[in-house]
Amino acid sequence: MIPNFRKTYMMRPVAGERLTAPVWRVFALFMAIFGISSLARGVITGIAVLLVPTMSPTASMLVQLFATLSTVAAVLVYCLCFEKRNLTSLGVIPRGILPEYVIGLVAGLLLFGGAVGIGVLSGSMSVEPAAEPPSVWLLLLFLVGYLIQGGSEELMCRSYLMVSLSRGWPVWAAVLSNAGMFALLHIFNPGISVIALVNIFLFGVLASLLTLKRGSIWMVAALHSAWNFAQGNLFGIPVSGLTGSPSPLTATLGDGLTWVSGGDFGIEGGLAATAVLLLGCGMVLLLPTKSREVCPDA
Repeated sequence: MIPNFRKTYMMRPVAGERLTAPVWRVFALFMAIFGISSLARGVITGIAVLLVPTMSPTASMLVQLFATLSTVAAVLVYCLCFEKRNLTSLGVIPRGILPEYVIGLVAGLLLFGGAVGIGVLSGSMSVEPAAEPPSVWLLLLFLVGYLIQGGSEELMCRSYLMVSLSRGWPVWAAVLSNAGMFALLHIFNPGISVIALVNIFLFGVLASLLTLKRGSIWMVAALHSAWNFAQGNLFGIPVSGLTGSPSPLTATLGDGLTWVSGGDFGIEGGLAATAVLLLGCGMVLLLPTKSREVCPDA
């Protein structure tokens, strides 16, 4: 048994809740939520392009990031209206939001910075100032967009999927299963590789463990957002294979060693990310679980 690996109040059913069972239905509904929200994002982006035919790739990416509000809406509508769950079961805890978010943002920046450091020290990449750095206001817009995007994926994969699976499975099985599904959501991203899928799975495990330790979604949502923002808008590295983010720095791959730097997929596709994600998982396991968030009957 992993120390302090216990169910939190997020995982305790509430009176009147309509549990989703059997497990295959949980996965089916997860894919339905993902499909509906993806369709909504596509429609929103398509409308934006029709309204502004000359839209730049940067503006299009911003629209796509903000359009992930559709995922937030889909998860909330289904869980609150159909399953009759409460906000606590989604990790939307009213207390401690600001400190949890700040710590999560710093942790995400440090983790990703560590991966870049490994890449630079190994000679697999170099980092230089961008020829035309973006404005601070544009970076802030991207930060807000990634705050929405990171939070939307955590709501879908951790708040809905992991919690739903934990109602019928042991916690460890819910952690590994939702991390696996999180990785599969990225299987069609440009430049995907075996190492990339492993790393995305590890990120899902890290996110799941942190959610359990904190008993809420705030810190992990902030960490997820900071990781993606640092990747695309600080270092100019592809975000899970997706390129085009403006950044004050530009990371350039060296000759060879793409198994360290990640190649076309970005650093998430290399062993530099594997190292920091394994370290991150180990550090999270050592964190004490917030006692007030643990179910007394867990």
